[in-house]
Amino acid sequence: MRVCLALIELSLLASALGCQQPPRDKPAPPTQPTAATELTRALVPRPASRFYEQAGKQRQAHPRLPDTGEWRCAESERTVWCAGGEAAAGVVSGPLDRGYRCAARWGQNTGERVCVDQQPDYPGEGYRCRFEQERGVARVCEPATAAAGPALPGGALPACWLDRDCPSGRCDRGACTCKQAQQCSRGSCQNGFCSEVKP
Repeated sequence: MRVCLALIELSLLASALGCQQPPRDKPAPPTQPTAATELTRALVPRPASRFYEQAGKQRQAHPRLPDTGEWRCAESERTVWCAGGEAAAGVVSGPLDRGYRCAARWGQNTGERVCVDQQPDYPGEGYRCRFEQERGVARVCEPATAAAGPALPGGALPACWLDRDCPSGRCDRGACTCKQAQQCSRGSCQNGFCSEVKP
């Protein structure tokens, strides 16, 4: 009789175990944004806004800038260069926009940076743009009749905003022109511009 009862108990136990469902993983609770993630998101350079037509011109109210610092920018021969980069009061500058190359400004303006973008945004082919900086920074583009001049060499070192920043006395689209290596505070003179030394 005991053997029969033991066999019945074992069969009941086996059937009970066979019907059990495997434990399910509980979904992870949604993560709450932390101050660090919110700060990182706030420091990323804002995306550029679209161009829209205004008074027969194409306007970009929020162009790409090097980072979240304070910048003044200009454009010539399809190259944008910006100087400054100081963070606004109480704001930490974010990461650099990938389209810009930056270096410290030469001359008397220590603390500033110069950044160059050789592939800025345009509303289409055949436009020439300029910056308006009365209320924030905006770009205004008009159809261009003349073709753009030669491109700035790819390795040209961003270093100047004004001609007096350069030993040669000539700043072209954020890079100092040169005729001799002595006219370059850093880098070397290549193709008429102070250029980055390749590692």
